[in-house]
Amino acid sequence: MASKKSPSIFGTLQKTADNAAAVNGEFVRQLRVDALEENPMNRFSMAEDAQFQATMDSVEKDGFLEDIIVTPAEAEGKYRIISGHRRVRAAKKLGKVTVPCKVRHYHDRLEELRALMGTNLHRRNVSPFDMARQLETLREVLREEDRLPENVKEQAEMMASQTELSRATVERYLDLLNLDDTLTGWAEGGKMTMTDAYELARRSNAHLYPIVEDFVDKAGDKSDFPALVHRAIAYAKAAELPVTPPKPVAANALRTVDSFGRSIRRSTAQLRSLKLDAEDRVTARKKLDTCLANLEELRRTVEALKASLD
Repeated sequence: MASKKSPSIFGTLQKTADNAAAVNGEFVRQLRVDALEENPMNRFSMAEDAQFQATMDSVEKDGFLEDIIVTPAEAEGKYRIISGHRRVRAAKKLGKVTVPCKVRHYHDRLEELRALMGTNLHRRNVSPFDMARQLETLREVLREEDRLPENVKEQAEMMASQTELSRATVERYLDLLNLDDTLTGWAEGGKMTMTDAYELARRSNAHLYPIVEDFVDKAGDKSDFPALVHRAIAYAKAAELPVTPPKPVAANALRTVDSFGRSIRRSTAQLRSLKLDAEDRVTARKKLDTCLANLEELRRTVEALKASLD
């Protein structure tokens, strides 16, 4: 008796997904590719890079392992993509006519945007700048719906509650939008580390941008561009720092007198060991006269200190 053939893992996953969809009232339908519109609220990168090529290879080899999530658009028979922008674009390039889709309905733009962001926020390949632009879109939608607080901290708190990110993470991403085009290009192109990008993106560092860019522009060796940018930031910060005055040292008066006495004894011992057979005797006499004058000044100073103790 022939053994029963084990189902493939992809077949098992698809069956599980179909059962779950049926329970939730969602069924997969084949929709024409030309009926699907890219969502204008999607700010995640759609560059046809290595990741996009990997998506194309996967679709061509294995088909669609996940269904495309869409919602009805304004035009009759059209749908906006919620999840699956890359896969739909890959399908178009591969000449596919239809793709498997699930149609979902949302009460408003905010709910639709939250669904769109929820499918992308935790992807490993989402860049910090994609996150920043997507959060900016969320802020715009909240403002349009009159749900955005005026206080900046409260705005970040509101966006954090909508995305399951922390408030500090939201603020850090949004800070990246402060960078000018040149610095943004460096960071997105890998010519500046994200650590340096986050540091420069602070509002308090906006005045450093022209200094950093000028430093890099005038540099001769640009072979290690990220290191050059890092040096430029350090230079710009140092140029803005005031000279730090030395900290005043609280002197102990008696310790100072004791230290000065030891210094005199050392100098006396050194003078006693000298043998002045200098050829220029006139110069030597003048220096010794100066030494005696200084000693006279010292004597008067010491006597004045003693008198102050009486």
